[in-house]
Amino acid sequence: MNILFTLLGLAKDLKSSGMYMDLALEFVKNGHKVTVIAGSMDHTTFQEEFGMRVLRVKSMPILYVKNMIKKGLGMATRPYYYQKAYNKYLKNENFDWIIMPTPPITLIDFVKKVKKRTGAKFYMILRDIHPQSSASLGEIKRQWMIDYLYRRSDLGYHLADVVGCMSQANIDFIQKEHSIPSTTKCRVLYNWMNYQPYVEEDFSDLREKYNLKDKFLVLFGGNIGQGQRVENIADLAKHYLPNDNIVFVIIGKGIKKDYLQQLAKDQGLNNILFLNYMPREDYLRFVKSADLGLISIHEKNAAPTCPSKALSYMSLKIPMLALINSNNDYGQIVEEQAKAGYWAVGSDKERVYSLFDKLYANPDLRKQMGENGYRFYCEHLTTEKVFAEMIKQMNE
Repeated sequence: MNILFTLLGLAKDLKSSGMYMDLALEFVKNGHKVTVIAGSMDHTTFQEEFGMRVLRVKSMPILYVKNMIKKGLGMATRPYYYQKAYNKYLKNENFDWIIMPTPPITLIDFVKKVKKRTGAKFYMILRDIHPQSSASLGEIKRQWMIDYLYRRSDLGYHLADVVGCMSQANIDFIQKEHSIPSTTKCRVLYNWMNYQPYVEEDFSDLREKYNLKDKFLVLFGGNIGQGQRVENIADLAKHYLPNDNIVFVIIGKGIKKDYLQQLAKDQGLNNILFLNYMPREDYLRFVKSADLGLISIHEKNAAPTCPSKALSYMSLKIPMLALINSNNDYGQIVEEQAKAGYWAVGSDKERVYSLFDKLYANPDLRKQMGENGYRFYCEHLTTEKVFAEMIKQMNE
């Protein structure tokens, strides 16, 4: 098949571009022709990389932009830049499938034009439900903007031939919110990560480097944004501040990182260690040295969501404590299907502390949960498994 991947952006090193590029490379590995179109803050370029054609389109930045006006302009103008580059380099190309993850839903008009011109089918990988999620968290306050984004997302769901959702709760939510008939259009498609066999390692050098020897290491990695409700992390750190054996390590970036650092400073939370962005392999090694992986989702989030950071926890046998919103089935996936940890609504402090205490006091339980998570990852969450599921859904 001839596939067009439509993405927000790409790292200069494709091997470090994350799950969507891993999936694109899996299509290449299985003999499909792949073209990727993605935003870039540098010049527009079109070249072959790792067996696929990559069209990087110069456009306004939108990732990690704190100014909402600038971010909005970047989102609104991106379809124009993509269409201009497409017309120059790809207008004579016939695609079989267009694959686009959400966000952004503002690219739907671009996808619609390509779909109409080429007759391609459209696979939407649903990973963020907008505008309902952002509106419920107060990130979007003006009703006209909410209405506009709702119409964009509604168009996308009805334009798609397949919508790959992270869980059944995702399916139920968009079917209800957007009046999508209960057909086979909406299918479960888990998050994914390239398979790496687990290998035992000695992390004494890593722990000594950061003065973490013999500490109980609680890790939170990835995006640090509004949706993560960083107050959950600060509350945990404050509650366990008297226990000098427990250290919370934060690795990542996002619009709420500065706020969390200031919160930790104001409250004297010297049991939180902040580390800057590090290469993927170094990050995964740090994850592997942790005793517990932390997930935090804002309890006011109106939409169910499944954070991708759990993939690295499961693949590296790290048990999880997931603090999530109540209208979300991700807790059941973690606790009942994978048996890889516990979950609680973040605002239920009594339950959160009780579960944390249980995990802290029982290393055998943590080890078993880590093994369970790794098994679930191998069976369901590798790039190979998800690719096979996508092909099955496309053929059906």
